[in-house]
Amino acid sequence: MRTRTLLCGLCFAAGTAWVLPLHADEPIIPPSVTRISPAGMERGSTATFTVEGRNLSDAKAVTFDVAGVSGKVTEITDVPEKITGPRAGEDLAAQVPLGKKQTAKLEVTAAKDVPPGIHHFRIQTPLGTSDMVVLDIGALTEIPASHAMAAGTDVQPQQAKLPATFVGTIASPGDKDSYQFEGKAGEDVVFQVEASRLRSLLQSKLVLSDMSGHVLAEAGTYDEGPDAELHYKLPQDGPYLLSITDREQSGSPDHFYRVDAGVLPYVTGVFPLGVRAGQTAEVSVQGVNLGAVRQVKVEAPKSANGWATIPLEIRNGETASLNTVKLAVGNEPEILEKEPNSAVMQAQDISLPVTINGHIAGGVDAGRKPDEDYFRFHAKKGERLSIDVAAARLGSPLDSVIEVLDAQGNPIPRATIRCLNQTTTTLADRDSRTTGIRLVSTSGLREGDYLMVGDELNRVKFIPDQPDADTILEGMEGRRLAYAGTSPDVHAVNTPVYKAQILPADAEFPPNGLPVFHLTWRNDDGGPGYGADSKLDFVAPADGDYLLHLKDVRGMEGPDFAYRLTVRDATPDYQLSADPANPNIPRGGSLPVTVSISQIRDYEGPIEVEGKGLPSGVTAKPAVIPSGQKTTVVVVSAASDGSLDTQPAPIEFVGHANVDGHDLMRIANADADGAPSLQLVSIIPPPDVVVTTELKEVSIEPGKEVTVTLHVERQNGFKGRVPCSVENLPPGIEVVNVGLNGVLVTEAQTSRTFTLRAEDWVKPIEQPIYVVGQVESNSPTMHASAPVLLKVASTNETASASPAQAASPNR
Repeated sequence: MRTRTLLCGLCFAAGTAWVLPLHADEPIIPPSVTRISPAGMERGSTATFTVEGRNLSDAKAVTFDVAGVSGKVTEITDVPEKITGPRAGEDLAAQVPLGKKQTAKLEVTAAKDVPPGIHHFRIQTPLGTSDMVVLDIGALTEIPASHAMAAGTDVQPQQAKLPATFVGTIASPGDKDSYQFEGKAGEDVVFQVEASRLRSLLQSKLVLSDMSGHVLAEAGTYDEGPDAELHYKLPQDGPYLLSITDREQSGSPDHFYRVDAGVLPYVTGVFPLGVRAGQTAEVSVQGVNLGAVRQVKVEAPKSANGWATIPLEIRNGETASLNTVKLAVGNEPEILEKEPNSAVMQAQDISLPVTINGHIAGGVDAGRKPDEDYFRFHAKKGERLSIDVAAARLGSPLDSVIEVLDAQGNPIPRATIRCLNQTTTTLADRDSRTTGIRLVSTSGLREGDYLMVGDELNRVKFIPDQPDADTILEGMEGRRLAYAGTSPDVHAVNTPVYKAQILPADAEFPPNGLPVFHLTWRNDDGGPGYGADSKLDFVAPADGDYLLHLKDVRGMEGPDFAYRLTVRDATPDYQLSADPANPNIPRGGSLPVTVSISQIRDYEGPIEVEGKGLPSGVTAKPAVIPSGQKTTVVVVSAASDGSLDTQPAPIEFVGHANVDGHDLMRIANADADGAPSLQLVSIIPPPDVVVTTELKEVSIEPGKEVTVTLHVERQNGFKGRVPCSVENLPPGIEVVNVGLNGVLVTEAQTSRTFTLRAEDWVKPIEQPIYVVGQVESNSPTMHASAPVLLKVASTNETASASPAQAASPNR
């Protein structure tokens, strides 16, 4: 399924969105939270927070994601705003109403036994639940940073007694906060920054020094992540200084931090990185201040569904480790890597299925090149195997790359990429994540075509009908997808881009003057959900022995470069996401929830989706993600007599896939621990608009167009414009001839006609589509029409595949 947005995106940043006065005819705007200060608290206490946001009045409840934490809003203060209009020629974004700007005093009580760490909450008002707010609940005494006693004077280090949590803000560029503490010779002091997960902009740098200014240790300067961690054995008794700053010398009120500090248990590594389901295992741990703990017994759950993890409890007496460690849980037999296996002739023999626990380490110490591991396995022709690395996802510094070789160690051809025409990138460089790419020309391209961009194979999702817009490539979870084992990469301006035809590895064809790419069975980054970990879906070309080769793509190694390498029969699996995660449903109205495939593997069939846990008066229409599509729309509705006093209820969007007669069930927005966090549904006042269509059924033929008329009924005194979109369109169906403003029902209109066009290659299908009206604001509400059944007729042309799609990419 694809969605065509019919109005340019709205921007609410300062200077580009404008406050409109709120009158009786302004829309219903659900509450929103932009900031909470401070960013955390000590458990076993009650703390007062300042919450900044909009439309927080009459807050009824505060819902947390963990037992033992409660909160109440004790005070609401309106914040005056200057009402201004857009500057001519400068502020070109749409004017939208904003909810009343307010601050709230929030009193939170956390029990002494609440698990320390990151927690979340939402605020409920009569207008719905807010977006999710992050809060850190710690176990240590909190010490705020010191400030200058007077303007122009130096800031003195804050005196601190460890253990403690240092709390502060790098408020201006170049600022530095310092904390002085007493230490003893031989103590391993640990400092761990918590900032990015609290939505701070800080990229922290820590410096530990003695009182003479001599630097003993530092962390963060070259870290890939934004949050620095440092541990160091003190050389002597006496005072020491810990300083924190932004590594980029930036600073603002949004550069806040919390630093846990002390002689505390801290885990630097575990091995193996996981355990087999249904078994009890011993896991080795390394770290500081762990006392006599060297092994930890782990009892794994009876089974593992997809990617699953469990927390590893590590304690030194009554004190838990400062950092959180998770272990993977798998269903396959587990073995250890055996050295030497750093060359083709030394490959370790393995039987499938298997999970291999190993390290990339020891090569340089032995006077060789950095370590790399080889494994030998047998496969039959056509046998499909899933090969996965789990390392970076479990905290290992390994950045893996894997490849399958023949028995002599030679790369195995996977596919031939024939280039059909050429264009280039333009306007700006693109990173390895973004799905938008600006092309000099889109002539000859259509949705579903494959593109070879550098060494990366992508697929076209959307081609704009105007030159000054990006072509959109397929992606998941906001990240660009790469196919056939290739990995997303950075692309500079003027990078050649080729329309690609995927052919068998041994295909022959006449030359056309364009490059030919030969892909082998190799992968660096596995895509969404994998991070730096690799994955391959290997299909054996013949009976025989094969080699599996694993190394660090940067040529690095170390004793902490641990990995889990799993090889098993290809098993269908998928993961789902749902948006919004907190549906605020108007009484008597309907809201569309987009359910998307965030990961999928070895499954090409439909996925049925249903809503579960709905409160009284709320219903959800079941939906289907058809084969070959990635999203669907679940329409959630509230009865006209639904109670506004109904408490927000946990809701789940559950997918069902039929795999060999078995129901493969997955819950949207579930993490590796299994459950979505604070996914709540609420009933709010009746909708500001009701969207209907004249037709309940639309038929269209490939290459043809059809018009649809929509109607908008405004309610509650609302008089604003209503931009509309058409949701759940199948591939090859587009809304056309809409101009820059899209399908926009102006303030003076109550209806609008739009045109659907079917590409000549579109496949026959019957699928519900929805017209969705948006009531604009800083927290917009979406209002879905009743379903319109779209019927795409069958023709001989639709039965043939595009030349660019003649072979499966076997992603």
